Amino acid sequence: FKIGRRYFYAQSFQFQQGTPDADLGAVIFDVTGLPDASTVKEVARIRYPQSLGGFHNSFAYKHSDGRALYFATVNASKALIYDLDKVVAGADPSTWLIGEVPNPTPMKQTGAGGYHDFYVGFDPATQQDKFYGAGLGGYSVFDVTKPEMPKQAFTITSLGMDLAHTFTPSPDGRYAVTETEYQYTPLRIWDLQDGQSGKTQNIDQPISAWTSDWRTLA
Repeated sequence: FKIGRRYFYAQSFQFQQGTPDADLGAVIFDVTGLPDASTVKEVARIRYPQSLGGFHNSFAYKHSDGRALYFATVNASKALIYDLDKVVAGADPSTWLIGEVPNPTPMKQTGAGGYHDFYVGFDPATQQDKFYGAGLGGYSVFDVTKPEMPKQAFTITSLGMDLAHTFTPSPDGRYAVTETEYQYTPLRIWDLQDGQSGKTQNIDQPISAWTSDWRTLA
């Protein structure tokens, strides 16, 4: 990600509980001087001791208001939102975390309450910043135009959503491809229009599906 004239790299970490860095979620590096590797410098470490186990997945996003944000998974029923401008500026770490996206579709039967994969992008139709999260028990979309106060837009829940793993919308936010992490399941393709427009709060019927081999999972 870029802030001003400087370029940075965010690397997520996931050390298990009981290890010295179980609360470490990410390390931020200044990589402005690349390809000269000797110029790479560590500038910050993001820790989250409230829920040990680090960040399994993360997404750096240039918000429509100009801020550089960092979305991260955590071992809890939510995703975290950090203000990277504050992180690299050396502000008080207590000010870095600016918002949380709740997960309304956790897979409670396995104890997996957090998100797995997600995407964040600008929706040109609604002029909003949108968060698209795979919550293991289903998928959800949030309006994060005000990242301090995410608002739920709609969900995708129906039969066969166990281990809802990956959620990838098209650039215009109209369609999405989803993956569920169990054998014999195809990739599902969804029309998000009714959810994006506010016509419905939940979509439960895909418009298509694809798999290369029914004996495996895509």
